Amino acid sequence: MQLFQPLSSAIKFTIKIYDINGDNLEKNQLSEGEKQLFAISVLWGLAQSSNRSLPLIIDTPMARLDVNHRDNLVERYFPHASHQVIILSTDTEIDKNYFNKLSPFLTKSYHLEYFENDKSTIPKEGYFWKQVEESSVLA
Repeated sequence: MQLFQPLSSAIKFTIKIYDINGDNLEKNQLSEGEKQLFAISVLWGLAQSSNRSLPLIIDTPMARLDVNHRDNLVERYFPHASHQVIILSTDTEIDKNYFNKLSPFLTKSYHLEYFENDKSTIPKEGYFWKQVEESSVLA
């Protein structure tokens, strides 16, 4: 006996991007960094419109971005994106300068230490160059 009928939902929406002159931009016209920023802005918009407090996990968010866009993410997005933000970054994405800017919003930080001999990874407190006692993952 089947308790539920299969559910189907086909909600579709289109997001159009316009340049400063009001001309429509196609996705294939965007650089990889612009695509990254577009994806982040869509996620932020969905999170804001949901009126729910949801955690955010973001992997290598700044790899394709120039310094100005990295600054904007660190100063304007990460501290306000959610009540709990987990950033999976490289040491070149969140450098000492960005780490210091994010420090007031950090609860803990970890780095993943890889061991080639047994192909294992262990999380350790601290962020690359930071010592455990100085450590402060975004909360």
